[in-house]
Amino acid sequence: MLGGPMRKFLLVLLFSPCFLCIGVSAFAWVQDTLRDQGIGTGTSVWKPLGPRLEHNRPQIWEKIFIGDHSAFYTQSHYPDDSTTLWRITPTGPRRWSSFPGRISSLASTGGVWFGVMALPGPVGRKDEWSSKLIRSRDEGRTWDELGEVPGPLMLLAVSEQEIWGLGREELYVSKDGGRTVTIVSLPGKRNYSKDRLARGPNGTVWLLEPEGLFRISDQGERWTHEVMPGVELLDGSDGILVGRVAGTLAIRHDAPGAPWIPFNFRNHHVEAFAVSGDTIRVITDSMDPFKDGLDVWYHQSEDGGRTWAHMETDVVFNMALHGREWGVGRDIFGQFYGRVPTH
Repeated sequence: MLGGPMRKFLLVLLFSPCFLCIGVSAFAWVQDTLRDQGIGTGTSVWKPLGPRLEHNRPQIWEKIFIGDHSAFYTQSHYPDDSTTLWRITPTGPRRWSSFPGRISSLASTGGVWFGVMALPGPVGRKDEWSSKLIRSRDEGRTWDELGEVPGPLMLLAVSEQEIWGLGREELYVSKDGGRTVTIVSLPGKRNYSKDRLARGPNGTVWLLEPEGLFRISDQGERWTHEVMPGVELLDGSDGILVGRVAGTLAIRHDAPGAPWIPFNFRNHHVEAFAVSGDTIRVITDSMDPFKDGLDVWYHQSEDGGRTWAHMETDVVFNMALHGREWGVGRDIFGQFYGRVPTH
């Protein structure tokens, strides 16, 4: 594994203007090291998934999404504002489909994928973007255009008919498979950069705000709101919440009187989170990488959070988890690591 001082050095190196001068040798050394050792995750190791993708440094709008049967990476192209969707397989990334705009979010339910495709305006008005909901029933190979949506949305697919979207100031739901969307009226304004949509238990939907939790049912017709003083909610899934409590990362079962269970005392935020039965998996990284270095950790519990295994990992970006075992990440040089569905 790469030690903390080396990660700090690598971070400075990668984002330094001098990178072009000394980056070739550093690139070869880091790539060989990671390929030989893999990426440690609990009791297993994420190994390289085929050859690396020849691509520039990952951008903030390029993300990895994992479903029950497939995993995808969105690659943006400029200046034509198009997107290539790569399917990540055990043998490497495969160019899968292309879009004339930018993919801002993907979400799956069973074997169906939904996405939001943002399209630039015509020549002379390219800053006037429009957005459409799209759907694939063949694991991302072909896509149907559905209804228009109000700008980029963070998606959550509950079923093939019930799709949720979190906008910059509003929350939306589609009850007809994406053909139309309606606003779900909740108190307060949404914060696209901090709020999160997540699956609650028994088919409910969670909207997690930094200060509290909305529990939503009946496609937005019913909801409750619990304010959580002293807690910064960060993510959640299937009855488990994760947040920062008194500066410490902790999980809590969504049940009356359930305590917060600390699992990480470092200055970290949550990069990825997944729950499957009693298995809880969390990837955390430094809130201030320039101060603390690229400090990335994998945490796993097999008993609902009572006991934990922890593993310091190597330098990986754009990480995502799904279910009990799937996970994938990408390093700064375009190499994917992980374990992904083989279907």
